[in-house]
Amino acid sequence: MPAPLSKPTRQALVAALIFAVVALLLQAWRSHVLLASYDQGIFQQVLWNSLRGHLFESTLSSQLSTNVIHSGEPAGLGYARLGQHFTPSLLLWAPLLGLIGGAALPLVQVGLIVLAGLVLHQLALQLVPARTANWLTYGFYGGNALIGPTLGNFTDLCQLPLAVFALMLGLQRRMGWLILSAAVVIPLIREDTGIMLIAIGLWLLLREPKRWPIAIALIIWGAGWMVLVTNALMPLFSDDNSKRFMVENFGQYLDVDSSEGASSLSMLQQALSHPLVMFKELISPPGQTFLYLLGHGLPFLMVPLISMDAWVLAGPSLLGLFLAQGSNDPLSITIRYTLLVVPGFSLGALLWWSRRQQQIPGRRTRLAWGIAISLSLLLTVSSNPHRSLSWIVPDSVSPLVFSSPIQQWEHGQDARQVLNLIPKNASVSANTPLIPLIARREVAVRFPESLYYLNRDKKKLAVDWIAVDLDWLERYSVAFRSDWRELSRIKQELPDQMGAYRVQGLTDGIAVLQHNGPLNPGLEQQLLKRLAKPLPPDPRLHSNNHS
Repeated sequence: MPAPLSKPTRQALVAALIFAVVALLLQAWRSHVLLASYDQGIFQQVLWNSLRGHLFESTLSSQLSTNVIHSGEPAGLGYARLGQHFTPSLLLWAPLLGLIGGAALPLVQVGLIVLAGLVLHQLALQLVPARTANWLTYGFYGGNALIGPTLGNFTDLCQLPLAVFALMLGLQRRMGWLILSAAVVIPLIREDTGIMLIAIGLWLLLREPKRWPIAIALIIWGAGWMVLVTNALMPLFSDDNSKRFMVENFGQYLDVDSSEGASSLSMLQQALSHPLVMFKELISPPGQTFLYLLGHGLPFLMVPLISMDAWVLAGPSLLGLFLAQGSNDPLSITIRYTLLVVPGFSLGALLWWSRRQQQIPGRRTRLAWGIAISLSLLLTVSSNPHRSLSWIVPDSVSPLVFSSPIQQWEHGQDARQVLNLIPKNASVSANTPLIPLIARREVAVRFPESLYYLNRDKKKLAVDWIAVDLDWLERYSVAFRSDWRELSRIKQELPDQMGAYRVQGLTDGIAVLQHNGPLNPGLEQQLLKRLAKPLPPDPRLHSNNHS
């Protein structure tokens, strides 16, 4: 019979189980009440198409391409997302999506994060006493920087903490197969995750110089793969990395016309030639940078901020985030980019405790640590990450935006009922909250941005159906300007589009319209009446909004 689990291991499993149950329930809530959004739809469509032989293809992702955004083309069939993000490891999860549908992605994301914490615990047991290992595990699961992205849309970066901790466990136990497996997987997660191999290689050179051959191999593999992917492989699929993402994130360093784009190597060269701009980006804005670091350090009692190991292991990823700009704030503690930093800070805290003479935290230290984790959890709840706590926390305080849980739940049921009118193989243009529900099909685009797509022969075609959730936009547009702008545009454009698209269903403000479908005068009048309702005031007139 297998040996019984030790008490510390059982305690760690309890923490992991609590995290898993709470996170899965909140993910299920987000999905049902239409709070999952565009990225969730992209990953579903990528995996759905991959199962059907069209690897990594997505019209939703195509809609974010430089050809669409900069050249005004429609989204197109045959577009492979690998030109935006090189993520081969995603294919591992395609069979699960084929088996259980959209629920697969939240299950994978939460499951991988839970396993990462358990692997961190096993690694900690190799280096510190069991009590300290448990506290480090509690800190990992209690961090705002981990909980936030875990509760958000699916991200390929959810695979990173488990792979990094597995590599470090392999190095600690000198398990060659585990080192090799993790080192191969890490750069395949995304085009920039090889940075973690560089960090671990530098850490090995610093702490275990006798293992320099492994360190050098990790650095060469991580750096070489990133250079190869961003400069040779991704351009085979599209110009999006050079003409869109590099320019949007690091365009402040470019001397040339940004429309020409830039490779990762040329961008690095340009950045190094502007040391003052780099220094400004590193510390600006200082208050937000300071709070970002505090958010990472808090669940570990601020130990990562004084740990040399943490700065070596997390430093390269932090450098990339601090030097970047863009529409998605890289210094937001609850979005996916924090998963590039969480493994390094978690390991840094562990390694700091492993080098102390007194490796077990005393009673006062444990009390302070418990308070720090509790504060981290409290800050997480108050921030309502990705609106996952919208059933108890208002989405905005001034003006007040709050819908009862029952109202939100029934609205989600209504959305699924009316969307069932759309055939499974039909092409659809839907607005953001409905995207995840219609994404598992060949053609899906975002409304109101587009009603057209390019087929595989590059012929421009109109979508078969429109799906729009006016109720969702009306609720949130009073406080959030992006929703207000979208509602304003739909009110202006949809009445004209109703000449070609006829209303087939209208429930709780969710309308589905079919191209050249049968006339339903009563439904059309109801929709036109709803569209004629006046817009709320521009949210820019309000302050103190939060989401």
